[in-house]
Amino acid sequence: MNHPLQMTPPARKQAAERAWNQLFQLDPEGGISLQVQIRRAFVAAILDQRLAAGSKLPSSRMLAQQLGVARNTVNAAYRQLADDGLILAQPRSGYQVAALPEEATRSSAPLAAPASANGPHWAARIGSRYSTMRNISKPADWHRYPYQFIYGQPDPALFPIAEWRACSRAALAVLAIRDWAADMIDGDDVALIEQLQRRVLPRRGIFASAEQIMITVGTQHALFMLAELLASAHSVVGVEEPGYPDARNIFALRGAALRPLPVREDGIEIAALRGCDLAYLTPSHQCPSSTTMSLAARQAVLAHAQRHDQLIIEDDYDSEMSFAETALPAMKSFDAEGRVIYLGSLSKTLAPGLRLGFMVAALS
Repeated sequence: MNHPLQMTPPARKQAAERAWNQLFQLDPEGGISLQVQIRRAFVAAILDQRLAAGSKLPSSRMLAQQLGVARNTVNAAYRQLADDGLILAQPRSGYQVAALPEEATRSSAPLAAPASANGPHWAARIGSRYSTMRNISKPADWHRYPYQFIYGQPDPALFPIAEWRACSRAALAVLAIRDWAADMIDGDDVALIEQLQRRVLPRRGIFASAEQIMITVGTQHALFMLAELLASAHSVVGVEEPGYPDARNIFALRGAALRPLPVREDGIEIAALRGCDLAYLTPSHQCPSSTTMSLAARQAVLAHAQRHDQLIIEDDYDSEMSFAETALPAMKSFDAEGRVIYLGSLSKTLAPGLRLGFMVAALS
């Protein structure tokens, strides 16, 4: 398939025609004039923001040929749209979509075109209904609230902009691009792994070889991979109650039986671990209670896992936001048998949009 910029003029014309045809489903026998149907299709596309402000409309001749209608029908629809202020006539260049006030657009409406009656039956094809699961809910404009009671969000005012710019300039040097732009296939960036080994993990009491560290696209990516590897319909996974909803959902989608681990002031109820194949814990900064599992409780959990051949997934939740000198070492630092899989994140300290995390585990 050719890139759009490499298409011949006839091919580009055909692609444009197919795109415009998707907007219209004309019914000559529907009892509504074709001009009204064309105008309504344009109005819906503009208000739903499927046609952005400034988008150029096809000429009346071209659109009439595509739709198989009279050119006067298209011209009449265009004139009415212009009278309504939805499109603008540009001298010697035809019509384009006008810029509308924000309140005039239906931003909450679906941006995709209406599904055809003969389209796929998605409800029968999708095996899991993600939207029916309990999820974290917060308003999209939470950052505009005067009191932002949204946990785990960094303060943009504290972001080290000057340092970030300096690093960006260094990374965009010609020689540097040759290093990070290469396809590493199944390897991770050597410099990043080295920084994790020297600066991040020792602060949590963890000393790992490069082969024991894997870079992930955030903690949820790590949890997804672990669920694929370790969980199944025959697994029993212990999850904190209350706990991190996304972790619970990820393991549930693998069909694993979830066992709630009641959270107490200093940790979890050890007895609840009985019968679990693995357990997901946030001992350093419990989500969402923010309690810290005591040293004694961490050692008790690890001892239980050793006696009953269990695995522990330690999510060092929000550790990147805490720099307290008195912070307890990670549970992974006490692990002599390789039973603890440690998950860390750099998302909030670098940029939430990057979703950069890492996993530390024993070699199989």
